[in-house]
Amino acid sequence: MDILFSFKWQDVVDILVISILIHRLFILFRGTTALQIMLGLLVLWLCHTFAQATGLVLTSWFFQGLGAVAVLVIVVVFRYEIREVLVQTNPIRLFLGRPYEPRAVHLSEVEQAAFQLAKGRTGALLVFQQQDRLRAHLREGVPLEGKFSPEIIVSIFAKGSPIHDGAAIIQDGQIKLVGAYLPMTNKEGLPKHFGARHRAAIGLSEMTDAVILLVSEERGEVSLVHKGEVEPVHEPPLLQAKLGRLLLGVDSETKPRTRRRELLSQVGGFLLTFLLVSVFWGIYSGKQLSLINVTTAVDFRNIPENLELKRSSAENVEVQITGKRRLVSALKPDQVHAFLDLREIGDGYHRLELNADNIELPLGMEVVRITPSTIRLDMEQRVEKKLAVQPDIVGSPPAGYQIEKIKVSPDYVKVSGPVSELRDIDSLLTEPISLTEMDILNGKKVVEVPLVLSPPSLRLLAGENRDVRVGIQFAPKNPSKNSAN
Repeated sequence: MDILFSFKWQDVVDILVISILIHRLFILFRGTTALQIMLGLLVLWLCHTFAQATGLVLTSWFFQGLGAVAVLVIVVVFRYEIREVLVQTNPIRLFLGRPYEPRAVHLSEVEQAAFQLAKGRTGALLVFQQQDRLRAHLREGVPLEGKFSPEIIVSIFAKGSPIHDGAAIIQDGQIKLVGAYLPMTNKEGLPKHFGARHRAAIGLSEMTDAVILLVSEERGEVSLVHKGEVEPVHEPPLLQAKLGRLLLGVDSETKPRTRRRELLSQVGGFLLTFLLVSVFWGIYSGKQLSLINVTTAVDFRNIPENLELKRSSAENVEVQITGKRRLVSALKPDQVHAFLDLREIGDGYHRLELNADNIELPLGMEVVRITPSTIRLDMEQRVEKKLAVQPDIVGSPPAGYQIEKIKVSPDYVKVSGPVSELRDIDSLLTEPISLTEMDILNGKKVVEVPLVLSPPSLRLLAGENRDVRVGIQFAPKNPSKNSAN
């Protein structure tokens, strides 16, 4: 439930972006050797994560090192494929996908060419390229860029042709390359009648997802080679059926998937990917670390009685905090406190470093950075001084009266404060005493008012009272003039 409460719109965007990327990468590499390798890397990463979460230190280290080596080997071995993917795959294709276009392979023409070659005991290798790039696995070869037709195929592999020993590479219904040599397999235990063509076809099919149609010169036999497996085909209709399944993903009697069906398939695949990523996020979000910045005031603690903090370079600091996602999401600013203990500080200028020990946090969180990390303080010696109390009289006396005498009790108080501030102070004012509409009893008035400690760094010494009594004696105005009248 904590995860649901901490769920934010950024999390939705995060899940959506990752789902799109994973789904599009799957579409681009579907059916290829690269996808199998990516799944292998994912398994290694999951093993490393599980070992790390369960505290298996040595196992976690092993899978981490194995994953690093695997990535390096993949980059070296598949450098050409990676380069082609980076060059040919633009951002639009990655995010929007490529439109569904069935391969333009005319199965009847392939069948006609294959069995015509078999009937004449003419050896041949027809390589149908699918998702995996083949160029890195081929040697030599002559570019042709010609339309596929049985007549051309028969002429290419005719015994008098200079390129009949190589393979013809078929892509999107066109003959792209002829006379190409394929890598030989190292597999042991193959039948004795398998010659060089068989071994070359098996070798390429072990490295890529290509479908190779092989015609044996000695036996006059047609075979299909895919994923390292050789399957003889004795009947022409059976060849069309098997090629339709391998190249188009459908039987020869079935129409290829329409654009609408392909779109629905991709939407369904994306929804499944989104669901899996959401589940993964739900499992690991509570374990993920998050960052947050909190600004808090610095509490200067345990200032010695004989010292005064005159000024500091910063009153607030910004603290960057890390912790489990759900804990950070629930953190409130008033739970973060910064402090400096000045218990052993002396007077003068000081430069103090702030670190994690100066920050109070809830359990499960750590300090990443403090800004500023250094605070400069100016500490000043406090001294004691006796100051006169001066009442602050405002306004005019009641009508017909004038002030005759003012008496303050006590007339002096003892205070402490910084040397620089007390040096030029001789008295303290009380809070304002207004004479306007003051009620006078027997010609005098006694009020109790507090002192104004200004500047605020001043402090009354022990035993001194902040409230003072002010007695004001009033007298009638011009009493002699009134009696003469």
